[in-house]
Amino acid sequence: MQYLQALDWCGNIRELRKVVERLEIMTDDTISIEDAKAFAGK
Repeated sequence: MQYLQALDWCGNIRELRKVVERLEIMTDDTISIEDAKAFAGK
């Protein structure tokens, strides 16, 4: 969560929403920082 909060989303909440949705769908019960980095693409 802290990693995603620290990224610059340039005011684009849709981009953040898509990343969170992909994390929910594509990962296991626990989302790791590596998962967040992979799906955030930043």
